Amino acid sequence: LVYVEWFTAFKRQPEPNHLMYKISRAENRSGDRMASIIPIDNIRRSVHLFPKFGRVAPREWSSSNVLEKCPTFFVSCFTDRHSYVTIY
Repeated sequence: LVYVEWFTAFKRQPEPNHLMYKISRAENRSGDRMASIIPIDNIRRSVHLFPKFGRVAPREWSSSNVLEKCPTFFVSCFTDRHSYVTIY
């Protein structure tokens, strides 16, 4: 079994500048993160997430805390050909 935190579904179109889809953490009505415990066999593959930020990334973000600090990410479809075919 694995613990999974859920993200929002993709919109119909990717972002026009880089063709990546924007996602954020899925939350319930009280603002808590949506999460589940699922069988590991349900996981098909991992994805690469890029944090969304402006011209400069916040100084307080680090590789060890960016998943907690950043509210929005882009899903990269350019990691490998399997990712590209799956996402597009």
